[in-house]
Amino acid sequence: MKKIFVLLSIVLLAGASFAQNCEAYIPWQVGKKITTEDYDAKDKLNGSSTSQVIAINELVDKTEVVVETESFDKKGESQGKAQLSYYCTGEVFQVDMKSMLNQQQMAGYEGMTIEYTMENMSYPKAMAAGMSLKDGFVEAVISNEGMKLMTMRVDVTNIKIEAVESVTVPAGTYTAYKISSEIVTKTGFVTINMKSVQWMVAGIGAVRTESYNKKGTLMGYSVMSKIE
Repeated sequence: MKKIFVLLSIVLLAGASFAQNCEAYIPWQVGKKITTEDYDAKDKLNGSSTSQVIAINELVDKTEVVVETESFDKKGESQGKAQLSYYCTGEVFQVDMKSMLNQQQMAGYEGMTIEYTMENMSYPKAMAAGMSLKDGFVEAVISNEGMKLMTMRVDVTNIKIEAVESVTVPAGTYTAYKISSEIVTKTGFVTINMKSVQWMVAGIGAVRTESYNKKGTLMGYSVMSKIE
């Protein structure tokens, strides 16, 4: 469950201006780094993660931001790294849906063949309360020496901007878009239904994420604790 909070909270920080003219929700400066802390419903620290921009590439029709993420357990020991790509196309910011997968679990399949199918979530430049945003999904088929081992899929649907409000986290106080969504995760024959609420800040990103089970009970949350 902790990884859901970590991965949802990777969407952080934005630059001021872009060739593609979109409002990004990811760091837009090489070397920029953020730290996110993850807690259970009783405010007990479960772990943390960092996200750092390692490259910005101007492509033919879009700008790509490559981010290296690293997850840590509650003792501060590394649980693995991953690289993700986010895109600014025209006035739309696209989220790499591979960020929705459990990166620690995916690291266990290193050396195997992984085939991805996905439809990225996107955030338009102009957002307002009451808007619905584009759904997204990612499916990963894992094989080893030609034998299919597992299929993992995450669907994010019913993405809505609920309100614009103030939120305070360890990194500061911000005016944020409160965005809710429904998340269905399927790993083999196991299906988990969740609801996510994120507070997204223009020019920064997701500063707080809360996750609820299908009954509406809070399971845990993550907060942005540092920007450097």
